[in-house]
Amino acid sequence: MKGLHCFASSLVACLAVVSIGHAEQVVFSEIMYHPPDPLPEYIEISNDTATPFDIAEWRMCDGVEYTFPTFSADAADRTFLKPFERIVLSGVDEVTLRDAYDLPPAVRVFGPWGGNLANGGERITLRDKNGTLVCSVEYNDRGRWSPAADGAGHSLVLKNPDRRIDDWHNWTASSKPGGTPGSEEIQAAETAVTSPEVNLVAGIPFVNYGDT
Repeated sequence: MKGLHCFASSLVACLAVVSIGHAEQVVFSEIMYHPPDPLPEYIEISNDTATPFDIAEWRMCDGVEYTFPTFSADAADRTFLKPFERIVLSGVDEVTLRDAYDLPPAVRVFGPWGGNLANGGERITLRDKNGTLVCSVEYNDRGRWSPAADGAGHSLVLKNPDRRIDDWHNWTASSKPGGTPGSEEIQAAETAVTSPEVNLVAGIPFVNYGDT
């Protein structure tokens, strides 16, 4: 009985580690919750896998309300999130959003949603048509969250989609004012360093297995 209890405890611990290390497959990857006037709010949703997802009748809730379109044979691709695709959801119509942020034509836009993102922070949630949780995050304008996203023109950007998104450690402010809706954040160029060289004249030291 004691062995069974230990096995159960170990299993729970392993599952906990897996749940911490395994992130969502579809994530919020960028949030513009407090843009400077007259720019509109937006949320970028990203498919972090090589698998397409049927997003027909998925729902945004907690904060803003939006239901994705139902499936239609006349526009079947409209309700499928393509592998590694990023889509943008906003509270304004598509033309207004594209004009505001100069979105590339290939980026798909959904909306408008109902309500507004709270400038002081709140939870936003995405659920599938059966009500199953897809992803959720509670952003904030205080504490460790970047103040650059609170009306200063920058968005919140997810650092690593392979880690939990409901964690302030995994978010930062966009490097570019206005963010990069529909596109991946541009990484800063690495500082060039001189190539390391080995002086073959002096010889190469080796360590024996028996050395301390």
